[in-house]
Amino acid sequence: MLDNLWIYASTGIACLYAAGPLAIRSAYRFAARCNPLVIPTTELPEAVAAQIVPRLAEMENLGFALVGCYDCGELAVQTKTFLAYFCNRATNDFANVTAMVSPRGISSYFEFSTYFSNGRAVETNNNRVLPLTPGNPDVRVFRFADIHNANALLQMHRRLLEKYAIGQWPQGEPKGQEIQRWVRTVENYGPRHAKIGYMTATEGGQFYRLTWKGAFLLTWRGLWPASLLRKLYARQSMNVQRHELEHQGIAALQKA
Repeated sequence: MLDNLWIYASTGIACLYAAGPLAIRSAYRFAARCNPLVIPTTELPEAVAAQIVPRLAEMENLGFALVGCYDCGELAVQTKTFLAYFCNRATNDFANVTAMVSPRGISSYFEFSTYFSNGRAVETNNNRVLPLTPGNPDVRVFRFADIHNANALLQMHRRLLEKYAIGQWPQGEPKGQEIQRWVRTVENYGPRHAKIGYMTATEGGQFYRLTWKGAFLLTWRGLWPASLLRKLYARQSMNVQRHELEHQGIAALQKA
């Protein structure tokens, strides 16, 4: 009986590994352009408002002024993204609260980010969803899914800046154009993955779709056991970062 279950399970997983790339390649599309539309908080969908509105005062108390709430439309197929964007003019740090609606429900996270004059950046968020494609080598991204307090995550972000961005100058954005930083990041997603062979532009250039290379690698990384191993590795990496930052903090106190 158990032998048969193992056979059925193995066969099912093998089918997913074989058929998955075909399904994801035919369905996946990512928008080449992003045109965020300002939306009042009172007009946000109820489930989205529940994720974004409680964070507004929390971010303001941390020194981040609300730039605006935005409806970013359908960036990926069958999704809709909403964003609250914030800026701290004193430090040139930015923050956002992102909520994405899909047929599977709603997922959200918040993030602090600092970009520098040399083109590099540090981002710290509590997004529990790991990307299936390679990250931007110019951007260090740290994910602490268990941190739900904005102040705690901001302190972690500042410690990471002290560790990885010593002597670098935070770069701001012209007043009234702050959202363009986020737009540039989104619109660079397709071209960046096209350069490494994961995506290609569709005719007309409105979307990017997966290449066969991208379809196979995304599928395999998203399926068990690779998905489990990736989560364990990511969690361990963040635990190491947290331990090192805490150790540095104790050492600094001892020297003071």
